[in-house]
Amino acid sequence: MRRSSLRRLTVLGVGAAALAAAMTPAPAQQAPMQLGAPLPRPVAAPQPHPAAAPQPAEVGTVAKKPQALPTAAPKPAGPAVATAKTATPAPKPAAKPAAPAKVAAPKPDAAALRAANLARVTGQTTPVVHHHVFETPKPTACPGNPDAIGVSRVMKVDTEGGYYVGQTYQTRLPLEPKEVVLTFDDGPMQGRTERVLEALDKECTKASFFIVGQMAKAYPETLRKTAANGHTIAYHTMTHPLTMVKWPLDKAQANVRDGWQTVDQILYGKAGDAPATPFFRYPGLFNSRALNDWFNGLDMGVWAIDAAGNDWLKGYITLADGPNVMNRALAELEARQGGILLLHDIKDSSSSIVGPLLRELKKRGYRIVHIVPKTPPPKLISGPIRGVVPSIAETTVPVDQRSLDNFDAGKRLAQEAAGRSGKTSAAALPAYDAGRASPATARNAAMAAELPPPEPETTGAIPAARPKPEDGWFSSTAASFRGIASVVGLR
Repeated sequence: MRRSSLRRLTVLGVGAAALAAAMTPAPAQQAPMQLGAPLPRPVAAPQPHPAAAPQPAEVGTVAKKPQALPTAAPKPAGPAVATAKTATPAPKPAAKPAAPAKVAAPKPDAAALRAANLARVTGQTTPVVHHHVFETPKPTACPGNPDAIGVSRVMKVDTEGGYYVGQTYQTRLPLEPKEVVLTFDDGPMQGRTERVLEALDKECTKASFFIVGQMAKAYPETLRKTAANGHTIAYHTMTHPLTMVKWPLDKAQANVRDGWQTVDQILYGKAGDAPATPFFRYPGLFNSRALNDWFNGLDMGVWAIDAAGNDWLKGYITLADGPNVMNRALAELEARQGGILLLHDIKDSSSSIVGPLLRELKKRGYRIVHIVPKTPPPKLISGPIRGVVPSIAETTVPVDQRSLDNFDAGKRLAQEAAGRSGKTSAAALPAYDAGRASPATARNAAMAAELPPPEPETTGAIPAARPKPEDGWFSSTAASFRGIASVVGLR
């Protein structure tokens, strides 16, 4: 009885101990408790963990079939350690570092940007500092016109090392508000240029003429008259090639050089490797970095514009279109408060409105500035010289062969006024005796007699102003491309 009770107590104690052991988790790698015979140790349910690895089997334990888990590596076959593992929370991702506060970049200096652009276009790594001289002419009465606009200041332009001015180069002349520099391109042309000269004389003012060499050869006496009237003579190439900036450098240089040498020979009786007046304007205002490098060595002043009359476009060319040219010029000058004005003395429209335009500028408070080189050109010569006008055959090209690359604008311009056969414009400029003055040759007299009389100056009311001109480096660039096709004859 006592043994039986003792046996029962022993069994109950062992059972209680086993129950307690089953309910109390044991630390990992702890050996199983042994009371007489080995008892299997309760195993905690495995916890999924991405870094879980199989544990080495321990001798004397009961092997269990591994369970397939989607995220745990499979356990190797064979006996395995029975472990009770507590679940560990997944590590939280590290917090992103706070982005540094954005600091506003300093705005680039506008003057520095303009200087950098000018250096890039002109080849002047260091922009040249120029020292211009302004002079106020002595007041003199204008015969027959006490209200003439006259000349308010003379600007002696310093071009040493190269000088670039106008919207193409994002620069302006050091002018006061409402000061205007008058410039005319593409002449001379007999009849039309004289009309411009007469209007300038009546207003006792001065302008600058950018001369095409072929036009000078066709109308040398008109060129001489322009210079003798005190206007500045500058250069505009030999044949006005619009695609010159795409030519090989030596070919482009030859066209520019031929232009100034032709003009200088007519005016001064000699021509050299440097122009008498260091002023030049590109045909179409197109620009060449390679030519600019060359101009820098020649101390050349390269002129663009600030305002234009658009007198090369349809609706701005004929005598009846004069008011359109005048309104356009006034609108652009008002928008920019003065600057360099471009007109063409070979156009009926522009040549007919010079007088009314000057009177309207005077009424609006504008003043005229005459630009001259710091070093004056040589003394003008006199003596007979024969013009060489292109023939009709030279200026007539089938439509299918017309293009900007082979179009000779100088010949076409001369032909517009002459329309008569003559010696080739490519011939050498005829020699003349500078020491003997004589009347014009019979050929020139005959040419003058055949020309129609000059049209009357445009007068009357000015039509309503057109819309404000476009902004940009050249207000009429887009329109000029439309006009080029009509000049060549493609439209």
